[in-house]
Amino acid sequence: MAKRNTLRVGVAGAAAGSIEIVCTYPLEFAKTQLQLEHGAAATHTGFKRGTIDCLVRTAREHGVRGLYKGATPWFVFAGPRSAVRFATFEYLRGAAERWGIRRSEFACGLVAGAVEGMLTQTPMQAIQIKLVHDASPGVVNKRFAGMGFLESVAAIVRKDGFWNGLYCGVGPAVAKGAVTNGLRFFGYHGIVNRVSPRDKPSVALSMTAGGLAGAFSAVVSQPIDTVKANMMGLDAHRYKSSWDCAWSIIKADGLVALWNGVGPRTGRVFLEVGLQFSLFEQIFSLVDRIFDKA
Repeated sequence: MAKRNTLRVGVAGAAAGSIEIVCTYPLEFAKTQLQLEHGAAATHTGFKRGTIDCLVRTAREHGVRGLYKGATPWFVFAGPRSAVRFATFEYLRGAAERWGIRRSEFACGLVAGAVEGMLTQTPMQAIQIKLVHDASPGVVNKRFAGMGFLESVAAIVRKDGFWNGLYCGVGPAVAKGAVTNGLRFFGYHGIVNRVSPRDKPSVALSMTAGGLAGAFSAVVSQPIDTVKANMMGLDAHRYKSSWDCAWSIIKADGLVALWNGVGPRTGRVFLEVGLQFSLFEQIFSLVDRIFDKA
């Protein structure tokens, strides 16, 4: 595959990420609610009957808008997240070629995911998870009811400080970002290069390859994601560390509890990554034409 301009990659990645989240966020909402509901939790969400129950009850009580509670940080960060991820990946692939290093999609994706996790994913999800947790039926005293996005961020920082409020759970967030993106880029490019090694991948191929790579990465990384969610939720202060959080969940409900919410996450990530890669390829072609004419 020909080397791509890093700036154009960033623009295309930002656009693809912003479009994708509109379609997939309700599954993210359900996944987060299920991850926060376990025996070690002090602040229960009240959703114990699975994904469908969570989605139906929320829509019935709050309308479709309720399924997008906590989505604002995703919309704010979706573009920058994808831009950082795709641009870092393409830069590292190009650097490997320039330096004569054997290129590895997995290694480039691993680093790109870690950078994304540190710069954008951690603050985004630290805000989103607190808002989702606060909106659950099990929370009686709402901290963020009636607040807008900026008011909520200010309230989090006032109560917990900048680092503990916006960068809680940074360890598992960076680890999850590295693992998932390493697997996604490796899987996507592996499938595409095998099926269509010389030609630009079709929309169907990009969607399928991205979806399969994304779904596999979701199942593998779910325990890290569950720990990350609980280290960012309203009960984060109960855990001494990420390891303590994981062990508390396992002691309360068994090892399988680390896979709470894996169903909606796998479905969402299949759509998310499939859409991102397929949209990215199409948008990149458009961005290329716009830049070439400028």
